[in-house]
Amino acid sequence: MKIAILGGTGSIGEGFALRWAEKHDISICSREVDRAVSAADEYTETLSNKGMVCCGITGCTNEVGIRDVDVVVLSVPYQGVISLLKNLRPCFKDQIVISLVVPMKKNTWFEYTPPKQGSAALEIRDVLPKGVKVVSAYHNVSAKKLANIELALDYDVVVCGDDESAKKTVVELTREIKNLRPLDGGGLASSYMIESLTPFLINLAIRNGLSDLGVKFI
Repeated sequence: MKIAILGGTGSIGEGFALRWAEKHDISICSREVDRAVSAADEYTETLSNKGMVCCGITGCTNEVGIRDVDVVVLSVPYQGVISLLKNLRPCFKDQIVISLVVPMKKNTWFEYTPPKQGSAALEIRDVLPKGVKVVSAYHNVSAKKLANIELALDYDVVVCGDDESAKKTVVELTREIKNLRPLDGGGLASSYMIESLTPFLINLAIRNGLSDLGVKFI
């Protein structure tokens, strides 16, 4: 499978690239091609030093990266995601787009600040062409732990989407990451409930002196 990661030079983008590169071709996407290429080389070296097989990690611009891929991962801040997607709209066709995006702001504490659609996932769906299948997932996975490929992640990942085939693809990708358990969260309209957990977990961590919290349903 071909997977493009928008925001692939960030820590959570790094984690997905390292975790999926054994079985899939990964494109690290950025506005700055030199930065993307440098990150791709770094990730490839990390896997090589650990003796792990890599299908291929390449760095490229956003426009080049998302053409002719199966899956696009949105690991970019909410503040810039809509303008980014509007500019990239002609490059989209029928890809699966995985949204990790959470609209939030910090006052005294972090607050969930959804758009008029009710969630970032629904707003993203409305911006993209009709053939694109948006699935929301991975909002509450620690970027730091994801990038540590020797670490098993004992988390649950709630997957929301309206296209069952696209949701199944994301479920299968989730199972490829050791100890992550995918759970069907229903349609895309349910995404707000999972998105809103992110600021809650951040506040919980700050109040209790914790870090890298995740979610496990038992």
